[in-house]
Amino acid sequence: MRKFFKAGLLLAGLLVMLTGCAKGNSGQAEVEVSDILAKIKEAYGENYLPDTELDEAMLGQMFNLDLSLVEAYAAEMPMISNHPDRVVIVKAKEGKGREVEEQLKAARKVLVEDSFQYPANMPKVESSQVVREGDYVGFLLVGAVNENWDASEEEQLTFAQEETQKAVDAFQSFF
Repeated sequence: MRKFFKAGLLLAGLLVMLTGCAKGNSGQAEVEVSDILAKIKEAYGENYLPDTELDEAMLGQMFNLDLSLVEAYAAEMPMISNHPDRVVIVKAKEGKGREVEEQLKAARKVLVEDSFQYPANMPKVESSQVVREGDYVGFLLVGAVNENWDASEEEQLTFAQEETQKAVDAFQSFF
């Protein structure tokens, strides 16, 4: 009976260790930022407008992001500057996700305030979101262009929110 008890304890300990190893130190599954970006692109198909990768200097400058907090990232925006779209996926260094989230929220706030200069972009910019799952953070300003030029402001905003939600859903599907 003692042998079965010891074997059971040993097996339980082994299962706990294996579960911890599978999820890493933070208890969160390892995900590649490029995989998250690919899923977001897939959600939009031809309506995904960003086509230019952001290098570290551009990422740091455009988003006022402290790159010492970043372990990995994937970031894109359109080459055509009249589209406000930007997608940034960051894997922060362990335990730094909240700091990255706050920095990206501050960058979003600046974009929202600046969008008054470009009224056509306001619904899309206002619908943008910063989402976080542990140390993974996404800045999501993306979606199809609403070609209903006669839509009311409320309809434009609803359209933009529905478009942004596609990226949010794609991001969250990994966690």
